[in-house]
Amino acid sequence: MELSPVAEDYLKSIYQLETADGRPVRTVDLSEEVGVTSPTVSSMIDTLDERGLVDYTPYKGVRLTERGETVVLRLVRNHRLLETFLMESLEYSWSEVHDEADRLEHHVSETFVSRLETFLGEPRVDPHGDPIPDVELRMPEEDLFTPLTEFEIGSVVTVEQVPHRDPDVREFLSSRDIGPGTRLTVDAVSSVGLITVEPSLGDDSIALPTHVARRIGARLTDPPQD
Repeated sequence: MELSPVAEDYLKSIYQLETADGRPVRTVDLSEEVGVTSPTVSSMIDTLDERGLVDYTPYKGVRLTERGETVVLRLVRNHRLLETFLMESLEYSWSEVHDEADRLEHHVSETFVSRLETFLGEPRVDPHGDPIPDVELRMPEEDLFTPLTEFEIGSVVTVEQVPHRDPDVREFLSSRDIGPGTRLTVDAVSSVGLITVEPSLGDDSIALPTHVARRIGARLTDPPQD
């Protein structure tokens, strides 16, 4: 099935919103996500509905069909393998790979992606800690990382998963050297929506907004021995 990159991006946005909210996606939310007007969104939804990729019910919202989800999972597979390649082989940082992979994911063949997966050693997660679908488009069981907000003060944790779709959040975390593999100590939780952490390789504590910290997945780590 031939689809334009724009149509594929709509399907991805529906998938992301539907997964996050657990309900049909409203056109107003989709309009905000893709950054176009509601009439433009409605026109694309009609096209995708006619092609059997989404199921749209007026006043209730839109969901992906099984066929639409297959298209998205293939894109997700392309995207996350490309991100892994960019970081491991071309020395991109974790904060740089998302936008580059977004551009490339629409233009690679299944043969190329399969060979890329073999070349990379069949990785299970991408540079952000997100799972990579296999060749059958099955999502591996995702490790359940604990949100940073749920650790007690004094906990020493290792970051395993970071939010990356929002460029402002990516820049915020990257500029403070917080990414997968970073070891942090939870120093304090304030009443004004901030969590203070101390990186093991830095001298200064960092205040993270709670809405960002909640999206950082981590594992409890044994503190270093004196």
